[in-house]
Amino acid sequence: MITYESVTKIFGKGINTVTALDNVSFTIPKGEVVVFLGPSGCGKTTTLRLTNRLETLTRGIITIEDKNIMDMDVVQLRQQLGYVIQAIGLFPNKTIAENIAVVPKLLRWDEERISKRIDELLQMTNLDPELYRDRYPAELSGGQQQRVGVARGLAADPKILLMDEPFGAIDPINREEIQNEFLKLQAKLNKTVAFVSHDIHEAIKMGDRIAIFEKGRLVQYDTPEMILTQPKNKFVSDFVGADRALKVLGLMRVSDIINRKPKNILQGADRSPDALHSLGVKESSYGIVLEQNKPLGFVTQKTLKYEDGPVRDVVESYPIFLSEKTPLRDVLSSMLMYNTPTFCVVDGEKNFAGTVTYNDIQKAVKASYADETENVETEVVS
Repeated sequence: MITYESVTKIFGKGINTVTALDNVSFTIPKGEVVVFLGPSGCGKTTTLRLTNRLETLTRGIITIEDKNIMDMDVVQLRQQLGYVIQAIGLFPNKTIAENIAVVPKLLRWDEERISKRIDELLQMTNLDPELYRDRYPAELSGGQQQRVGVARGLAADPKILLMDEPFGAIDPINREEIQNEFLKLQAKLNKTVAFVSHDIHEAIKMGDRIAIFEKGRLVQYDTPEMILTQPKNKFVSDFVGADRALKVLGLMRVSDIINRKPKNILQGADRSPDALHSLGVKESSYGIVLEQNKPLGFVTQKTLKYEDGPVRDVVESYPIFLSEKTPLRDVLSSMLMYNTPTFCVVDGEKNFAGTVTYNDIQKAVKASYADETENVETEVVS
């Protein structure tokens, strides 16, 4: 969709030149979110600004759908690219509706089409059109203004969205919320997105791929999983942080490691002596108790030992249930908080779907780093 070939950008002249980008080449596939990541001054924002010709290439080629951007009319180029920035850039003297309508008006859409699009975008970004379309930016919170900024970027339904640290100025709670809203939007709209960030956590959460820059050079371009588990060099390893294993857990979901057929299932109507015998045969210290395929909780051999009635009478409740979409990072946090090494997974109808244990998580992390370990051992041997 967007291809960068040997892209170079040099600022200044003579002895006062600064190379902001040095021979950068990579491709952003159609429908993916690619995060440009790196420290200040690494070239990530310059790459974005070159894409819509806010900066001019020194050398190299940038193509969009196989068309060289330097052969395109610059106004038409920018009109077909959505652009969302950290400072939001809403016009303070225009209403929210007027802000969103800027590009559609330039494209000479009719008023009915523009009005319909405004309402559609406000609803998509969780802003009630009746409440917000006639307000001014100063009447909105920072998070609400940023949602309007996203809506404005999407107004003309561009195939490509350029986002320059769009959520960087928002407080952490609102940032998390708007990130989630954007990911929901992206799942529906399937835009091609170039997204500048300096935050590794944001990059891992938002990106299908991550391009890591250092001093104007592209150091590694890969999926978040590969960046975390197989960093190309020490710079990448240091940049993503020493807690890479915990970041990997943010990428993995319960569905990746769920045990759908645990051996220690008991029924609420089972008699306690029978359940105790069953756990002994299965060499399980505890049992998961179901009734009509819904988890009631758990029992241990100790709680069953001196009981004679049905298992449901002595069951202990789980503090929470998991869904298959729950990130393993959140699961591990809950296990530590509640001192519970096993949780039940339920579906949308609260039916039992399986279990996740601390050992399952540990195995998943070790497996994700297996290739990296093998590569290190190979390098040592050779």
